[in-house]
Amino acid sequence: MCGIVGIASNNDCIPALLSGLQALEYRGYDSSGIASSINNRLVHQKSVGKISQLVDKLKSEEMQGKTAIAHTRWATHGKPTLVNAHPFVKENCAMVHNGIIENHEELINIHALNRKNIQSATDTEVIAETYNKLLDGINTPIEALINMMSKIEGTFAFAFLVKGTNSIYAARKGSPLVVGLSEKCNALSSDVLGLPDKVKEIIFLEENDIVEINSSSFSIYNLKGDKVEREIHPHTSKNEFNTKGNFKHFMQKEIYHQPISIEDTVLNFSDKKTGQVLLPKCDIDFNYVPSLHFAACGTAYHACMIAKYWFEQFANIPTSIDIGSEYRYRKDILNKDSIGVVVSQSGETMDTLECLKKFKQKGLYTTSIINVLSSTIARESDYILPTLAGPEIGVASTKAFTSQLIVLALFAQFIQQQRNIHVPGSKEIFDSLFDLSKLLQQVLVNSEPIKAVASSLKNTKSIFYIGRGTMYPLALEGALKLKEITYKHCEGYAAGELKHGPLALIEKDIPV
Repeated sequence: MCGIVGIASNNDCIPALLSGLQALEYRGYDSSGIASSINNRLVHQKSVGKISQLVDKLKSEEMQGKTAIAHTRWATHGKPTLVNAHPFVKENCAMVHNGIIENHEELINIHALNRKNIQSATDTEVIAETYNKLLDGINTPIEALINMMSKIEGTFAFAFLVKGTNSIYAARKGSPLVVGLSEKCNALSSDVLGLPDKVKEIIFLEENDIVEINSSSFSIYNLKGDKVEREIHPHTSKNEFNTKGNFKHFMQKEIYHQPISIEDTVLNFSDKKTGQVLLPKCDIDFNYVPSLHFAACGTAYHACMIAKYWFEQFANIPTSIDIGSEYRYRKDILNKDSIGVVVSQSGETMDTLECLKKFKQKGLYTTSIINVLSSTIARESDYILPTLAGPEIGVASTKAFTSQLIVLALFAQFIQQQRNIHVPGSKEIFDSLFDLSKLLQQVLVNSEPIKAVASSLKNTKSIFYIGRGTMYPLALEGALKLKEITYKHCEGYAAGELKHGPLALIEKDIPV
């Protein structure tokens, strides 16, 4: 996922802008860049690779600026090269972009753009060239955005600098953008974590919102050009999550944070004395819900696979699960009295968000299990179950996954209690959740056996995980984690399927 940060300040904002980019490193990226408005000039710098390489370039140039935008790119259109990196700077503007423009080739013809001015292989530069041309006419920066947005197909979050102004102009559709407010500085970002520490209030832009910010004010417009009001939320910086502390990396820190995040989630949603699950008030009587339909991606999908066993075993409710990127495009047959559930750490996963919209279009009551309460998915859901894991910076999900499992287990037991179903062993499972934090702490303290296993596997070319029942999706998750972290070939299989093909791949030195 790409990241956007923009700051308009009374002072040099480049250090804060770079800090914002570094806070977004967890999203993954292959290049980064920055553009600044200085003395009626637009200056920029880009780099392929780590943000530290961009920082080194900026130090050598002593780049400064009070109004600037920055970006981390994960290549979609075009290879991860310097020419394809953001920002794109034209005569009248500089821009950064998250999302995918589906009709970028068509836009070249609509606006009669000169293809010679488009040097990269990206959809983004088409937008930069379009906006640059519209500014050449009689359009104001806001009018130019409205004109351009009316012809764009796809998803986007844009941020523009316009030559001769001290403002940042931005817009969003299908990709998140949040505005941060403070006394002498206003900012925007694709993620709350990218905002400067001094930000005290935030505004989540809605679909097709257009915003102009400068150091002292902001204005939000709709596609008609009318000013609109959006709710302002208080914001408290969570610096403790943005630094590694004494840990080697964020993933290690988040692994060791699991005893806390699990305990927080269990205690928030249950009462050990009464044996009751205490979920937030819900308008649904689960005695009359015919089925549940889950949609998620990656690690969250594996959590749903595990939970399917629980909902059907303990709550006696038919449960189906779909990969988000598959479900959003396929025809389905759903009972409108069923509940659509989406699971996402960030609450911004595009495929999962589209599944949520599909559930709503079909008239289903929607529930989201998310880790970021301010996210788009949370705001668009009828019912929210937060995982309370705290910000997860590491690319490979750890504490969010275990917290998702806790919430899903409690959700299943909540429905079981509402339906007054007795299942042998369910009380013991409920009680064990209260011991889970201590047990995990013991595992983390005595990690030497884990290190020994890791050492024995470090030189293997391939690894196979197998499991049955709830251990099958856990095998898939284990394989995914090892792929993400070590780049080794790893596969997860249902134990009974090993004889139907995968067994042919197992050799002497391949661990299973």
